[in-house]
Amino acid sequence: MRRKFITAAIIAVLAAPALYLLGLWVVFAEWLGIGWRFLAESTLVPNWLLALLTICAFIVAGILGTAMRPTRESADPEKGEPTD
Repeated sequence: MRRKFITAAIIAVLAAPALYLLGLWVVFAEWLGIGWRFLAESTLVPNWLLALLTICAFIVAGILGTAMRPTRESADPEKGEPTD
């Protein structure tokens, strides 16, 4: 686990100058600005609350989706083991 973290940190440090030279930091900062302005806009329901509820809805849909998936059969048919 620690080795993977160190490897990811090294890759990030090496990729940062390349992203700067390609001008992608400007695009990333622009996206962050757009997202921040969207969350701060005034509507009948606060946009930050809509974003939070959307994230919760995706989590609940994932949990329900995995709960409805059929279970795998663990019995080995070659050995003649009965299935549940």
